[in-house]
Parts: sequence; structure tokens; C-alpha cells
Amino acid sequence: MEAVLYVLVAICFIFGVIKARAGSKGDRDFELIAKTVGALTFVCIGILAFFLSKPSSENMRYGLAVIVALILGMLGDIFLCLYDSNAHAERKNLIQTVGVVFFFLGHICYMFNMLSLQPLKLYLLPTLLIFPLIYIILAAKKVLTASFAQNIMLTIYFLALNTILVSSINLIIISGATAFTILLLVASVLFISSDIVLGLSWFAPKAKLYKNHDYYIILSYFTAQCLFALSIYFI
Repeated sequence: MEAVLYVLVAICFIFGVIKARAGSKGDRDFELIAKTVGALTFVCIGILAFFLSKPSSENMRYGLAVIVALILGMLGDIFLCLYDSNAHAERKNLIQTVGVVFFFLGHICYMFNMLSLQPLKLYLLPTLLIFPLIYIILAAKKVLTASFAQNIMLTIYFLALNTILVSSINLIIISGATAFTILLLVASVLFISSDIVLGLSWFAPKAKLYKNHDYYIILSYFTAQCLFALSIYFI
């Protein structure tokens, strides 16, 4: 049954490629289907990993929290695809906001779940502000076109992402380089890099992104979610 986990990872990756290709061709309906199936796949990976891991009571809490975060991410995926396919301006803004909120709740779930594994080293606390400060500087310099409310929300959003990344580094410092801690670190790096590229594509029209950046956004994101799901098996 363990092999099924990796087959599902491959399927998720394939649907990520299909999603990006459909998006580049403007086929929004097929893009929505591909992204939804891919998101369902990483949720299935998390659920299967949970049952295969035979978790203890402590590990059970971790696994259930990851599954909740995966489901929230899936809902965010669906709403952001609906955003791309909806032509009504006011409805688009609402759909985008709902999608971002689901993603943010998923990140909060990851953040508190990882912080609960090991106490954060005090000397790492200042590093929690790196990405929020970078975002604030870019917003102040008018590099980004986000509104004031969006800037506040995205600053908090990047604080959560930054905390996930620092928490994964903290786990490696305390517990060493194991399959579990390495999976979390790689997933965290992919997560934050995917959202950085996505944020630039949305709010920095003058940014010179590489031609196929949509492929990187979805494939790095899907890979991160699959790695978080697999971490349940390796904890």
C-alpha cells in the first residue's frame, strides 16, 4: 500500500501539468477540473498516509491537523480557479478573497501544528519577520498594486508562511535531518516560493517573470502539499 502513496504523488504532479497547460490556453473549465482533481489527490495522500502510519495519540493530532490543512488548501484551489473563470468584477473579488482566506486558514493550521512539535529557538524569532518586512518594503515603494486592505492581509499571510518555514528549520536544528524534518523543510520552501511567484504575477505587473511561471506556481505548490501529506507517514 505504501507504493500507492507515490503513485498518487505522480498523479497529482500530472494534473498540475495539465492545469498549467489548460490555463496557458485559456481553457478555464478544464483548468478547474484538473486543479480540483490534483487537490483531491493530495488530500487522498494525506488520508492514506494517516491510516498507513498507525499513529499514536500524539501523532494522530499532527496527522489530522495536516489533513484539515490539505482540505482547506483544496477549497482555496477551487475558489481561485473559479476566480479565473468568472467574468463579473465584483464576484471575482469576492471569490478571490474567499480562496485566499481558505489558503490562509490552511497555512495557520500548518503553522500551529509545526510549532506544537518543538519549542521555537529564541534566536530564530527575529527571522519570522523577514518576508513580512520584505513585503512591506515592496508595498511602500509602490512595486505592488495591492490595495491597503490587501497589503495588510498579505503581510499577515507572509508572516504565517515565514513561520512555517522557520518552524521547519527549527525542527531540523532540534531533531536533526530525518525523512520527516527534511520533507517539512522542502515543502515549506516550495510553499513560500510558489506564493511569492503567484503574488508577483498578481500584484507586480512590472515584474519580469519567466515565460512558464504558471507551471512553477502550480507544480511547486502541488509538490509542497504532497510532501506535507507524506510527512504524516514519516512522523
